[in-house]
Amino acid sequence: MLQIALGIAIGFYSLHWLSYLPPYWWYMTAIIVSLVIFYYCKNHFLFWFSISAFLAVLCAEQYLKKVEDIPLNRTNLTINVRISAVINKNIPISNIEVEVVDNYTHSSPNNPVLDGSHKLLLIWPDAPTLKQGQIWHLPVKLSRIVGRVNQAGFDAERYAVSRNVHGKAVVRHRLSSLPLLLPSRITWRQRLYDKALSYVENMPNKAYLLALAFGDRSGLTKVDWLHLRDSGTAHLLAISGLHIALAMLLGWQIGQKCKLFLPQKSYFIWLPMMTGLCVAFSYAWLSGFTTPTIRALIMCIFVGILTTTDVYWRHWQLLLTALALSLFINPFSIYSASFWLSFYAVGVLILFTLSQRYFTGRVVFDNSISSNNLKVFLLQLAKIQFWLLVLMLPIQWLWFGGISLAAPIANIVAVPLVSTITVPLVLLALLTLWFPPVSSLLWQCADWSLIPIIEGIQWLEGAWYTLSVNLTPLLWGVIIVFVTLMLLPLSSFKWLYISVVVITLCWFIKEPVKPHWKMLVLDVGHGLAVLIIKNNKAVLYDTGNRWEDRAVAETTILPILAQLGIKQLDFLIISHDDSDHAGGKTLITEKLSPQYKYSSNFEQGYLPCKKGQAWHWQGLTFTIQWPLQRVSYARNPHSCVIHVQNSDLQGPSVLLTGDIDAIAELMMLKSAPTLNADIVLVPHHGSKTSSTHTFIDTIKPSLAIASTSFYNAWNLPAKSIQARYQDRGGEWLSTGNSGQITVTISDHNYQVITERQHSATQWYRPNWL
Repeated sequence: MLQIALGIAIGFYSLHWLSYLPPYWWYMTAIIVSLVIFYYCKNHFLFWFSISAFLAVLCAEQYLKKVEDIPLNRTNLTINVRISAVINKNIPISNIEVEVVDNYTHSSPNNPVLDGSHKLLLIWPDAPTLKQGQIWHLPVKLSRIVGRVNQAGFDAERYAVSRNVHGKAVVRHRLSSLPLLLPSRITWRQRLYDKALSYVENMPNKAYLLALAFGDRSGLTKVDWLHLRDSGTAHLLAISGLHIALAMLLGWQIGQKCKLFLPQKSYFIWLPMMTGLCVAFSYAWLSGFTTPTIRALIMCIFVGILTTTDVYWRHWQLLLTALALSLFINPFSIYSASFWLSFYAVGVLILFTLSQRYFTGRVVFDNSISSNNLKVFLLQLAKIQFWLLVLMLPIQWLWFGGISLAAPIANIVAVPLVSTITVPLVLLALLTLWFPPVSSLLWQCADWSLIPIIEGIQWLEGAWYTLSVNLTPLLWGVIIVFVTLMLLPLSSFKWLYISVVVITLCWFIKEPVKPHWKMLVLDVGHGLAVLIIKNNKAVLYDTGNRWEDRAVAETTILPILAQLGIKQLDFLIISHDDSDHAGGKTLITEKLSPQYKYSSNFEQGYLPCKKGQAWHWQGLTFTIQWPLQRVSYARNPHSCVIHVQNSDLQGPSVLLTGDIDAIAELMMLKSAPTLNADIVLVPHHGSKTSSTHTFIDTIKPSLAIASTSFYNAWNLPAKSIQARYQDRGGEWLSTGNSGQITVTISDHNYQVITERQHSATQWYRPNWL
């Protein structure tokens, strides 16, 4: 059993390490070899590993085929789609996951036929009231999903795989073909949601109640998410594995009571398990069968069978079997944070139970603990939270870049309250939805039970601690020492602990500080953001775009700086006032408190960016080449142009150009005819209005970098501009094709690393880029 489950789990997980999908004959050969080994050696692991790896690749191949059905270039067509998520009528929503019903247009290379197996991310600004199950006839602009790829931050391509989404459709409003609601049936889940919404609509904690009842977090604001993150309780205020287990327990108790009134037949021993699974399955259905609920359902099924048949399995056997089955059901769940957090947390709890023989006191799962031993119970609960705090460090750092230091305190209080009071009240309120007086009272009591929790987590704002990559050795050192200390007695393993301490100390022996510096041209879509890093200090040139509800600075710039361990900027330079360059300056100023700020327009708190000024920073010299004077509102021609080089004027140099146009280029070169640079940021994203022959011939760059998105309304960069740089022997790179571009500059040369070619090379990445 162990070999089978382990082989299946590792086989499906092998998909995570593939940069391309091998041909099928590789796996056919592996299966045949494993069969021979199984016949002679009775080794189950290799056989099931090869089978599951083959199935994982088949699923990946099918996914890529569905993606290839989406046209490479944005295409206008009309399709019918079904809304696949529950919608809160009170919350405006523009991004919706939908399933294609059929394609309204005839098949052609530009208008492919899509079927019900295609899932799309629908972008519908100002959408009408939508319901799950509705079918809409929509004119859309269809395209593949190309995300921004950086060393940190949100990854749209990975998210699309985890959700099995194949493309993106933007609704177009055309008089000739308006959106049309077709005859369809609203789902029962949406009807139950609307019914519950009518009860909780005026309650202060309605967003949390809907999250606990239906797994719908659309009502949570940014402030709510901040409080949940800082307190470490985000897992609790939604339908999680713990809540499915509580639903199973509730149903089990109902079955036990019903069994007392039935004849003592052997087949009735299964009644508690069946009623428990019915309640747990219904609750998981309400959540939309998310990854944590599927894991919990599988474990509930096995626990129910084992308890009923009086068969004993070890905890880790149960977890490993659930892991294998979860991956079999959805191989792409390995790209979801909820998958790893769910299984990792359960693994920590199992490890905690194994360590109990070295603790005094009883195991927290011992049912014999009475009210007289409440102190022992709370002590064990505190120990569990401490274990989770320490051992969850790697997984939380990997996915979220930090950890909540207040999580143990918050969860000691919140877990018992939510688990024993709020969730049962929510379950009872759902069961009595069609009895308004009873259901309304239960919803109100559930809302009141959340008041101390919501009020309490607000006091924990700021308890989130960001972990940088520089702390990786310390992080793993703490984990290794902690686990070995808990599982192995110190008195019997002294030399092991001495070895661990020595290895950990050696890990911290750092190489001498190198004189090189880095320029990071971030992939921010159509816009610009450039980080210059040296000695763990940073200068930011432009901040990318922003929209009504989000900014590139929040999803890209801040996560990258947090990963690097940089909490304050030395300099912030805004080239000009266009939103795609200055959209995040307010957020950056609030979060990173730059010591000096430069701008080419008159703005309070900013130093003037005009020709002739220069400053030294970390052994580099920043020289402003343009504009000649400040203006009241800086447009493209007034962009702040800066030349960066070592202070001794040795080594490669960089020219940051903003969005200057041809006239600004010529005027700048007229006042600085000897200006040159080895690396140039292509002016105005590669527009035809910039990068004149004179500019390129004078600057003589060996590397030209354009910051733009793959899909943009202006078709930038222009092919003629790209050819103009390449014809003069320069290397051309664009963030739209390469993702984040990192240039490491030393005293004599520079090295270029692009994210898509070096780090983000997974099989699902668009290889046509």
